[in-house]
Parts: sequence; structure tokens; C-alpha cells
Amino acid sequence: MNINLALLLTRDPGFEKTVTEALTEIGAKVLIKHDIDQTLEIGCKRAADFDVVLIDRSDCHAITLLTALHACRHDLPVVVVTSGNASHCAALAYANGATACLAKPISAADLKLAFHDLCEPNLRLATALCP
Repeated sequence: MNINLALLLTRDPGFEKTVTEALTEIGAKVLIKHDIDQTLEIGCKRAADFDVVLIDRSDCHAITLLTALHACRHDLPVVVVTSGNASHCAALAYANGATACLAKPISAADLKLAFHDLCEPNLRLATALCP
């Protein structure tokens, strides 16, 4: 799997820059949304267009979004990024269809590694997963 188009939900300008940098370096484009409702609408309407979704939130609304995206396209890789309780995030995220849960701070190099691992057939993300 190649990453050509990613959907990113974030309110963090620094993380937005990091994701954009990492994806641009591997030749991908990023559609950035700052609102959960907009992300849900475009994520479900265009689910087939996206190679990966990144959700930079770990509250109950983000988990609802994750569940809805998973219902729209069960094989869509969704990465949840959190700056909060990483192990709590991981448990909820994986239970609701996440492919990976990454803890902030995360560098562009770490993201590129995670994206590379997403492209592996066995989805091995051990180096980037939350504890």
C-alpha cells in the first residue's frame, strides 16, 4: 500500500506541520480538517479515496469518529495521536478500530517510520505504538 492521500484531524499547528512534512517527503498529500463534524462527513463520503486517517484527539468525540470511520470502511488505516494518557488512548482506540496509537511528541521521522510500517503487509507498528 502506498500513501497518496491522508486525512488529518488536528487543532495543533505544530503537529499539522509535522504530519504535512512527513507525508510530503514520501510524496503524499494531506487533507487537513480542524472540526470533527467535517472530518466525519468527508471521511465517510470519500473513505475510498484515503490511504490513512490521522486523528489528533483522544476524547470521546474522537473515539466516536474513529468508530464511524471504521464502519464506513473497515480496512481504512486510522492512526490516533494523543498527548494524554497513552495507555488509556490505546485501549479505547484499538477497541474501536484504530490501526495504531501514537503518543506525542512525535517527530516527522517517527511518523515516516509509522507510515512505512503501515505499508508493510503485517502492519507491524511496534516501534511507534503507545505502551
